[in-house]
Amino acid sequence: MQYRQYAPADPLRNLVRYYWSFDGRQPSIPQLSIQSFADRYPRLVFQDIDCFGPIINEAGKEMPLCYLKGVRTQPGEAFMQGAFSHFGASFYPHGLTAFFGMSADELTNQMPDINVVDKCHLAERLRNKTHPERVAVLDNFFIGKMTKVSLDFTVQSLLHKKEGVSDTDMLTSPFKISERQLQRRFKKQVGVSLKRYQRISRFELALKRLATVDYSELTPLAFELGYTDQSHFIKEFQEFAGMSPYNFVRNKSVGAESSSFLYTD
Repeated sequence: MQYRQYAPADPLRNLVRYYWSFDGRQPSIPQLSIQSFADRYPRLVFQDIDCFGPIINEAGKEMPLCYLKGVRTQPGEAFMQGAFSHFGASFYPHGLTAFFGMSADELTNQMPDINVVDKCHLAERLRNKTHPERVAVLDNFFIGKMTKVSLDFTVQSLLHKKEGVSDTDMLTSPFKISERQLQRRFKKQVGVSLKRYQRISRFELALKRLATVDYSELTPLAFELGYTDQSHFIKEFQEFAGMSPYNFVRNKSVGAESSSFLYTD
């Protein structure tokens, strides 16, 4: 399986984290499970179903040729065959609002066909092209939509803080708005409350750290991440991943993109 990232054009760097491609050429694998965890980064996903089978969601239905994936606050599962070719974009948390001019919380935990959000027929522009050609298509598409960008400076300032933001930062910020106003504006721009965003940020950091520590080091890791104890860490991890930290470490994935992991059934 081959996973690659591609840099967006310079004007998009504050909105698009990267483009990505993920290709598998193992038709002998009858089914792969896509375990999606909580994820603060929205995505666009294009799947090549001219040459490969489609992604099947939990309800047993085919996913659209090109769809958006909002910020996720809960785990989910989908399925596909071992031979596949996917391409997409990973946005910063405010990316969907910036490009599509909508409240981000309308797409939280949702995965609509992009044409439901914007009748752009983008899927047709991405078909029958190489991945580098798709990068050029998306660069042009998003740059063309930047005239609609209307960003909240206060929210952007919070998002740009290293490793997320804290309640103290929020309450002592120099912005002359109330906490309630800030919470409302943050949720509209990002898709989740400030507190939920902080929790997901910490969970994502836990995912990275679990790749470098032994399971026996779970208690020190819990304290390092700011949890009150190991039990609290395990409970929150279970909420966002749908599995315990132990099972996450034990069940080795065969690939990953952001907070979505591929497992062989």
